Amino acid sequence: MVIENFINAVNQHDGDAFIAAFAKDALVNDFARSFWGVDAIKKWSDKEMIGDKVTFETDEVVEHYDDFIITALTDGNYDKSKAPDPTYLDYFFTLRGDKIVKMIVTKNKEKSAKV
Repeated sequence: MVIENFINAVNQHDGDAFIAAFAKDALVNDFARSFWGVDAIKKWSDKEMIGDKVTFETDEVVEHYDDFIITALTDGNYDKSKAPDPTYLDYFFTLRGDKIVKMIVTKNKEKSAKV
C-alpha cells in the first residue's frame, strides 16, 4: 500500500521513496501551508521531513470514503520549542491508484500534550 511505503520512506529518511509516493500534481498542506506538485513537495520534504529526520509511530488508521486518516506520534530533529510533547499529528490522505494526490497534516489536539 502506498501509505505504508510513504511511512517507511519517512522513517528511513529516504527522500526518493518519499517523493515517489506522490502524484506529479499532488497537494500537501502542512499546517495551512500548501505545496503543489512534486517539485514544491520535494523542496518542503527535503528540509522539513527528510532533512529533519521526522519519524512516525502509527497510533490509529481510519479509512473513510476511500480516504485514509492516520494519527501518528511524530518526532524528529525539528524545532520543538512550540511543539507539544508528545506530538500526535493527523495525516489525511487521498489516493488515486498507487499515488498520494493529497495529504493534509494537522495537530491532533486530543492526543498531543497541551501547549
